[in-house]
Amino acid sequence: MNAYTPPKIDKVLISLVWEPPDNGWFKLNVDGSRRFGAGTIGAGSVIRDSRGGWLGGFTVNLGIGQILDAECWGLFFGIRLAIDKRVSKLIIEMDSASVVQLIQMTDALHSHPLAGVISNCREVMNRFDCCVLRHIYRETNGVADCLAKWSYNVDLGLYTFEIQVPTWVGSFLMDDMLRVPRTRAICSNFA
Repeated sequence: MNAYTPPKIDKVLISLVWEPPDNGWFKLNVDGSRRFGAGTIGAGSVIRDSRGGWLGGFTVNLGIGQILDAECWGLFFGIRLAIDKRVSKLIIEMDSASVVQLIQMTDALHSHPLAGVISNCREVMNRFDCCVLRHIYRETNGVADCLAKWSYNVDLGLYTFEIQVPTWVGSFLMDDMLRVPRTRAICSNFA
């Protein structure tokens, strides 16, 4: 009997850093989180300026759900925060390729369970003078990831951090400002 042997996939290590936006732009990093055992979900987001300075952030405990729910609601609350901060030029980065694809789809999503929040995200994104949404690797999304995971420490609902950087996020924020690299192994044909 012949056993199938999958082809060997060569991997290469790449170095990644969080990149600040250009002058006049702001960057919104978004992440969702799910505790698989309990099924609880949360999200977090941070808005920073061209120097990497904190403009605002939030954590939200969303209760029980799926990771796609958390990512979509994280995006919605993040872009609403950017609107509240009167940001006009926004780069949105998130490590959920699925959500980025759903938002960028031109076909109607009326049959998708998250069609409402996806439609609301698109509508709010159209309020900016310029808005770019892109997928990134999680290694460059540490601050948003930290905020998303913190959601398990709070009651249901949205908690914003306007001016003061939460102490438990400070080291992640400093690493990004100092451009501390993080490594990731990727398939060599993607390098």
